[in-house]
Amino acid sequence: MLTNLNQATVRQWHRIAAHSAHHPRLLELGFLPLENVRVLQRSWFKTGALVVQVGDAVFGLRPDEAVQIEVHPHHEALAEPIAA
Repeated sequence: MLTNLNQATVRQWHRIAAHSAHHPRLLELGFLPLENVRVLQRSWFKTGALVVQVGDAVFGLRPDEAVQIEVHPHHEALAEPIAA
């Protein structure tokens, strides 16, 4: 089930979709296709930031950035074929 990082379950590992995160800033931060990521905490405000972990790094993302990153729950992502 594909969703975006803004809607991802908190404290559950997800895998970034193979076709996701084309924004240069997000790629530079490590939001690369097939990378493991999890939401650590959400702001109490609907328009507030998310605290996310990619590898060993922790970032604050605005909701408009998080919505650009499509993810799979980690167990589903393992079965995703890799396009050549």
